Amino acid sequence: MKYLSKYSNDKLVMPAQYIVEIICEHKAKRDKKDLHFRFWTNPEWSQYYKNQIATANQMIEKYPEQAIIRAINNKKAENIFSLRAPHLIPIIETEMVLMEQENKVLSVEFDRSENKSFLVSSKDPKSILSKLKELE
Repeated sequence: MKYLSKYSNDKLVMPAQYIVEIICEHKAKRDKKDLHFRFWTNPEWSQYYKNQIATANQMIEKYPEQAIIRAINNKKAENIFSLRAPHLIPIIETEMVLMEQENKVLSVEFDRSENKSFLVSSKDPKSILSKLKELE
């Protein structure tokens, strides 16, 4: 899945890039700085961005990207500005549990047995085609 970037003219980016954009927003807010268009090309942000991308890719191998995104957008994570923060993992795991619960609530079971019969109720036994032929 790809996500809409705020920092590259509304282009779609990979999950790791999107996650790092959010983390960089946290860091910029803490440092009282603005993030600008393609901020990762700026020497000030370049190394930080590359380090966080590597960490984001490792995290995506362990956890679903949606859980990571929900965790870093969680109010509990608003002061987290690095994906290496140890207290981020419990937030991600909590979000995973919440996502599983939401999926169970949305799940609907269907009867997929082979022996099904369908009730056909029609007051008029004539089909539409036979009625049309009568009109001719």
